[in-house]
Amino acid sequence: MTKQADTANEERKGTAIYYSLMYREWSEEKKREVRSLAHESVSGDELFLRKLVDATYLNGRLWGHTSHENEDNLAHSIYVTPFKEQVSEPYASAIIDVVSGERSAPSIVKPTYWLWNGHGFHPMERNEASVFTLELARRLLDHYTVLEGRTYQYLYSVLDSGRNSVHFFLEEVDL
Repeated sequence: MTKQADTANEERKGTAIYYSLMYREWSEEKKREVRSLAHESVSGDELFLRKLVDATYLNGRLWGHTSHENEDNLAHSIYVTPFKEQVSEPYASAIIDVVSGERSAPSIVKPTYWLWNGHGFHPMERNEASVFTLELARRLLDHYTVLEGRTYQYLYSVLDSGRNSVHFFLEEVDL
């Protein structure tokens, strides 16, 4: 049996499989990896979530995702560049302000919603029960969401593992 088949059988049995995940800084100018930023072991659901977000807050800095790869479906890499190189103003500074703000970490990964008001992002009050990692990943697949009868476009998403949060940056739209 192949490694992939063994992994699939273990997941069906309910045994958690963990994957090696490396964050690597990429230099577009040099067309190569500059350095490794972090190495972690994550579950399959968390790996899915981490690859879907647009950026990650890591080592006190915001990094935008450029690509990701895997080696034999076991060792995974996410290539990142400094966030400001990827997102234009006025959103870039406003997102950095939100993510680098006050730090507190709940015990589970939770969604945090931020609404664009034309000048910056402000918190959206949402009374949500705990959300599973895979449910957060599913939300990352959408471009729009309807909440309480209003339609919002997802502008950007950031994984903040220090706060155990996925930040969803939204803008209200009229479709």
